[in-house]
Amino acid sequence: MRSPAVLIACVATLTAAPTAARAKPLLLVSAEASGEVVLVDPATAQLVERVKVGARPRGLKLTRDGKRLLVALAGPPKAPARAGAPAVPAGGLAVVDVAGRKVIKQIATPSGPFGVDVLADGKTAYVSSSDTNEVLVIDVAAGTVKKKTNVGTEPQGVAVRPDGKAVYVATHGSDEVSAIDTKTMNLLGRIDAGSRPQMVVFAPGGQTAVVIDEGLPTVTTLDVKKSTFKEQFAIPGLPKTPPPALQAAVLSPDGKTLYVTTGAGKSVLIVDPAKKAVVGTIEGVGAFPRGIAISRDGKKLYTANGPSNDVAIIDVASKKVESRVAVTGAPWAVVVQP
Repeated sequence: MRSPAVLIACVATLTAAPTAARAKPLLLVSAEASGEVVLVDPATAQLVERVKVGARPRGLKLTRDGKRLLVALAGPPKAPARAGAPAVPAGGLAVVDVAGRKVIKQIATPSGPFGVDVLADGKTAYVSSSDTNEVLVIDVAAGTVKKKTNVGTEPQGVAVRPDGKAVYVATHGSDEVSAIDTKTMNLLGRIDAGSRPQMVVFAPGGQTAVVIDEGLPTVTTLDVKKSTFKEQFAIPGLPKTPPPALQAAVLSPDGKTLYVTTGAGKSVLIVDPAKKAVVGTIEGVGAFPRGIAISRDGKKLYTANGPSNDVAIIDVASKKVESRVAVTGAPWAVVVQP
């Protein structure tokens, strides 16, 4: 007969095994041109599977439990209607079962969805529509658009504040960020946010938000408590040819370092927000890196490089690209699960 200690050890091992399996990282990449979400194993740098989701997938957001992926579908490019051609959805939000690797829901929306975020309970999503200049409130379970709120022109990046009480939207064409109450959808403020803001990233604790500005280029910080402009600093020393444009960013797990993709600059900038300075550059990332994600331990970065049709896996310590994974279909955004 086994001793109680041995039995306890066996049970602990069996219990831990599924948890360890679930903890294996997986990259989820939106491929805009092919209408897919592509699954990549970063440990082996291998493509795992491709899932058809709809026309022009762009922004991605995992639910907190990592089981569902929300995909903003911009819809087909605008073109004159052809007689007898079947109707094509203008835009939408796809809900992907990550484990099952399939779309479980398609939610129709106005054209031009760009960014998406979701409340912690996974029930309510907020989607920017860059064609209609609105933020859409979507009941994920019911599959319906509950409400629409007008914002500035070309809304793009969407971020729910960590406390869930407000959603921030970068309005690219208005040089602002709109702060909106998540319950009433009333506007809390329209905040000056630099030239052509792309996205909003919340620092740990949620007291400060960082805005990536494509136009100048600059980084703007916001006082979240007051929903006001805090400060702004320029990103100097970028090459003039080809002209880089800040695209997306991610913070390190401790919130002390900001990693920013530069599009035509083919690089990732390492920014110290406290010093308001670029402290390093990772060169040769790929052709037009746009989307960026970071591993949970902060040791790896991943970029979606559209024109070169690949995803770069970057070692943060050495500031070098470790490998590239071929992902055809113009990779746009990338997230890490878990």
